[in-house]
Amino acid sequence: MGSAAARLGVSPSTVRMWGTRYGLEASARSAGGHRRYTERDVERLHRMHQAVVTGMRPADAAAAALSRPASPRPKGRPGGPGGAVLAVSRAGAEAQGLARAASRLDAAAVEDLAVVALRSRGTVDTWNAVLVPVLVSCGERWARTGSGIEVEHALTQALTDAFARYTTGLPRLPTERPTLLAGAPGEDHVLPLHAVRAALAERAVPARLLGPRMPALALAAAARRTGSAAVLVWASQKDQASALAVADIAGAHRRLQVVVGGPGWTDGETGPAQHAQSLVEAVDRLERAWFGPRTKN
Repeated sequence: MGSAAARLGVSPSTVRMWGTRYGLEASARSAGGHRRYTERDVERLHRMHQAVVTGMRPADAAAAALSRPASPRPKGRPGGPGGAVLAVSRAGAEAQGLARAASRLDAAAVEDLAVVALRSRGTVDTWNAVLVPVLVSCGERWARTGSGIEVEHALTQALTDAFARYTTGLPRLPTERPTLLAGAPGEDHVLPLHAVRAALAERAVPARLLGPRMPALALAAAARRTGSAAVLVWASQKDQASALAVADIAGAHRRLQVVVGGPGWTDGETGPAQHAQSLVEAVDRLERAWFGPRTKN
């Protein structure tokens, strides 16, 4: 069911409801009794979905999907409300389903699909294999056409909600020496920091997200107040990174480790901070910073 939902870009609960209410059930079962959707089943679900998003009543859409024989899907990108689906052809089914949901501004489906992926794959793999292809496609469409900013905003908000929902379901974390996560001055895009916080939570490392546009002196004050083990400052553009006085943060207290991440940073320009080249490297460095002093005692 989860795989079928991911291919369509809807939540698993939607597929379940279409089955129980309208008869679009899986036609096969595994030895353990789990639903198994054939290509014919998925094609019927696809026709149901396409009819619903164009305005047909669900009951009528289901009746039409069940009455017509399955046929191969047409080549190319299907249209939908507001334009074509984001192009993520080289990504897997989960990313393609997420792109379909994002393209029709279905925030609930985006959130559900992201949470399903996070629970099955974990944060780092979900970020790299499922979310990044869709986010990159959004950026490329905007750069190419100047359109689609509404899709990017809706997608970002839904993914932010998904990370919060997923993290809330993880075991309770300690509160001492939390890692602090913040955007550089001028940095508005902090979705990667939500991913970092979720990945740290999986590793039992407490973190607090302070949000975008954080001045260095304010971040240093927060690090002193909380006894933070480490801080991560994210910058997506070079001018945002250059506006940050890293030395002011590093001077908060003597045990503090400062890590910088994002494409705005380059080697040799990070001062006393450690430069993480990727999201997973940032998570690894922050994990070592939090557990390191404990393992020495």
